[in-house]
Amino acid sequence: MVYASIGIAFMWLLFVGLWLIFYAGDFSIWQNVGFVIVSLAVVAILETAIWLPWGMKQPDWGKR
Repeated sequence: MVYASIGIAFMWLLFVGLWLIFYAGDFSIWQNVGFVIVSLAVVAILETAIWLPWGMKQPDWGKR
């Protein structure tokens, strides 16, 4: 899971970097900011999907 998280982070950086190099010039600054925010939300969803099952298996899940 750790390697998958690191891989997702590097793939996101590569994807955003390529976006900014090749496609960002066709859009306004606000559209590019929106793209980065949406892509970061997708990364957050992927990371949650990876780590949530592990967290739910922990013995202190839901106990306080």
